[in-house]
Amino acid sequence: MDWLLDIFCGLGVWCSNLFTPAFWMEMLRTHKYAIVIGGALLEGEMVLILAGAVAYHGYMALPLVMLISFVGATIHDIILFFVGRFLGSKILNHPFRWQKKIQRIATLIHKYDHYFIMSFRFIYGIRTITPILVGSGSINFKRYFSLIIISAAIWAIAVSYIGYSFAMGLEAILAHFDTVKKYLAMGVILIVGGIYLFMRRRKRS
Repeated sequence: MDWLLDIFCGLGVWCSNLFTPAFWMEMLRTHKYAIVIGGALLEGEMVLILAGAVAYHGYMALPLVMLISFVGATIHDIILFFVGRFLGSKILNHPFRWQKKIQRIATLIHKYDHYFIMSFRFIYGIRTITPILVGSGSINFKRYFSLIIISAAIWAIAVSYIGYSFAMGLEAILAHFDTVKKYLAMGVILIVGGIYLFMRRRKRS
């Protein structure tokens, strides 16, 4: 039975690695753009941020990372729109925990219209249900498509560049660590001190 235990232990280690940035960095180096489009289809910012970091180190081209992420995010929104158009009533009327969220999203769509459609991608927790809800409504696809391509382009460029800039900044810090370490220490002390004072004041009130 030792072999079975070894399999379970190995599987447990592999599953735990799924949640580490190092695992996805290695996957990006190995599979490159396939992982990027998969992350974009699932709207996983962490994958895109890591792809930007990998691009900084020369393993991928940043413009291509942005383009593939844009395409993946657009496909994601189009698929969910048509899911809503053809299956929306069955999905949205299902007695599930979505009902409060659906009512809130419907109110936001009615109030802010196309501004909300362009921004829902940046709001965690509603990025899957919103396109379905929009598709089940009266908004035509042409109008929806023109809004999501703008949103997807901003998302792809901004998030991948955040990863690129983070890698660039981290390299600069490590290269001059002896110079900046005292400033980093001061920053950490100030942040910790600020959190401590805030929590203390909150307890008193």
